[in-house]
Amino acid sequence: MPTKHVKQKTSRAVTGAKLHDVVIVGGGAAGLNAALILGRARRSVVLCDDGHPRNAVADKMYGFMSRDGTPPRKLLEIARAELKRYPSVTVVKSRIDRAKATRTSFALNSKVGKLFTGKRLLLANGVRDKLPDIEGLAEFWGRSVFVCPFCDGWEIRDRSVIVYGKGKETVALAQELYGWTNRVSVCVENATALTAMQRRWIQLTNCRLVKGRLKRLVGEQRSLRAVEMANGDWLSCDALFLATPLRQTSDIAESLGCKIDKKGSIVVDDKCRTNVRGCYAAGDAVTNVHQVILAAASGVRAAVAICTDLLCEEANAITAASARRRRGSSLS
Repeated sequence: MPTKHVKQKTSRAVTGAKLHDVVIVGGGAAGLNAALILGRARRSVVLCDDGHPRNAVADKMYGFMSRDGTPPRKLLEIARAELKRYPSVTVVKSRIDRAKATRTSFALNSKVGKLFTGKRLLLANGVRDKLPDIEGLAEFWGRSVFVCPFCDGWEIRDRSVIVYGKGKETVALAQELYGWTNRVSVCVENATALTAMQRRWIQLTNCRLVKGRLKRLVGEQRSLRAVEMANGDWLSCDALFLATPLRQTSDIAESLGCKIDKKGSIVVDDKCRTNVRGCYAAGDAVTNVHQVILAAASGVRAAVAICTDLLCEEANAITAASARRRRGSSLS
């Protein structure tokens, strides 16, 4: 992937801050695993995280071998504890507010004004679901209301499920869920957006098509029992899946000039490099397949690429310095 420099002058604040090898933005699976690999490579790392992971509301996470059913926060606690073995890694609870690229480094300001600088930058900030305005959603979010069948499909197998969204993406999600349960109701705000093939699939599978907007969720002990439509109709269900858009949790990538695709993901090459030289990205921020184990693996890939990049730069610097000394000796 072609890269570019973002040319800006280095401020006094930048020159006065400790220069790390790598600054990582985001302390989820991608950021923590990257920090682990870089720490084991004896690289100086500062990892900045605001402490608000996307899956914070989930009681358990699934699909991560040896950790299936582990509470997400427990996994993060274990990972942070492991990082304490590596003195070159520092974890800071801080939300990064602004970022600038200089000719040779990156400068990042936290929301409280603290400055962090690094030769390389890894964006592992993740994404957020842009949730619809539905009364009662917060009560059931992560317990009876979900977005990913591969994360939570097993728990709702053979049960009654409503899939809700604005248009044809709703049917696409319903088709995924059909592998876990055939008791599916497809609820769309704009039914005219559905394709003829999608309508035919709904008919052939005996799924229910409901047109309109969801107004309210009701249940007990955080278990969903029914939804109320804006027109006053009620639908019973055991779970609700939302076909919602995603957004980056931080605008740092955009402010630095990183390329963003139509789905809102940061565009990277096979080494997790963005189009901004020295800036890498990993985890949920770069893909539409969101699994903790994939995010962790993405962090490893980025860390190895960053370490290799730094090693090559340092090797070139040693060679260049030797050549300068030889030229100086010959002149004398």
